[in-house]
Amino acid sequence: MKNNVLVVSDRSLFTGIGSYGFQLAKHLKRISEKSIAFMNLSTVAEDSYGSLTKVSLERGKRIMDHFLFLRKVPRGYELYHLLNPNLGILTIKCKPNVVTVHDLYPFTKMAYRDLIVHSFGLDFPILEAMKFNMRFIKFADKVICVSQYTKKELTSLMHINASKVHVIYLGVDHNYFRPRDKMEMRRKLNLPQNKKIILHVGVDEPRKNIEVLLKALYHLKSKMPDTVLVRIGGMRSKTVKQISSMHLTDSLIHFNKVSNIGPYYNAADVLAFPSCYEGFGLPVLEAMSSGLPVIAGDSTSIPEVIGDAGMLFPPDDTSMLSELLCQLLTDKNLQKELSLKGLQRSRMFNWEICAKKTLEVYKTLFH
Repeated sequence: MKNNVLVVSDRSLFTGIGSYGFQLAKHLKRISEKSIAFMNLSTVAEDSYGSLTKVSLERGKRIMDHFLFLRKVPRGYELYHLLNPNLGILTIKCKPNVVTVHDLYPFTKMAYRDLIVHSFGLDFPILEAMKFNMRFIKFADKVICVSQYTKKELTSLMHINASKVHVIYLGVDHNYFRPRDKMEMRRKLNLPQNKKIILHVGVDEPRKNIEVLLKALYHLKSKMPDTVLVRIGGMRSKTVKQISSMHLTDSLIHFNKVSNIGPYYNAADVLAFPSCYEGFGLPVLEAMSSGLPVIAGDSTSIPEVIGDAGMLFPPDDTSMLSELLCQLLTDKNLQKELSLKGLQRSRMFNWEICAKKTLEVYKTLFH
């Protein structure tokens, strides 16, 4: 039987893009008459933390990975779906093709501040490698964007013809990300029973605004000393130093990676997501599907995902974030209201719809 569709990812399942690839391929296999194969090139180091030597080696590896894709992807498929614009260089070899664009972060001014200034210039080669690969998006036969915001940014920054760009929202596994008993989950996860828990999920990049969240927590502690922050994701040395200097070490519970993240949404009282740049914002959707109230930055794609089901604030406004956290954590009626709104809103997003709409894009390219 002829090979039909190869779906290519370059991220581990611990990342949003990695989760998207796994779920999309799984649901495509259920509904497609064509055979769907999935290939993961996740040799890229998504998070680089630790000693300078280790970080430098990981950075070098990431740059090399960007240029080794051509040798790894097999020929002979009827269609290729590249799940990350960092794989853009493959559009030369893999025809016909679809490319999913999550965001245009490497082309923003923010990227230079985040990736170069904060890394003392060490991340400049990585940024240029990402931009090099992403410029090949113009050779894509079809492009999928995960939000209207990303489509607008793509057509504006890269002058891609809007007629070949389709917006298909990410989904969420409602059987996994669902309401559960809060105290039972805290017992299972060995989290404090008698404290207010703020959850933050994501990598430690400057655009994620973890510094703002820590400052907000510091101010909140004066009013609500029984509050702790549970953070899931790697942490830079700068963040660790900030936590220590603000005397927040005893108020932070940190997990670098967890294999079963769902119960953490159930154990928390609120998801704080102060990011100032997102292509979609998957943790926001996972929280809403879990019945967890959300407070998030009012920027880029985030309002598009949340709608009126969460509380929004200017992402650099530390005092407002602190005030909203205090308001939510002390108002049970507000908690219940946002939980119900979030559950309802999350039903708009599911992987079955995502796969069905993706398959419709594929069909326009089948001969």
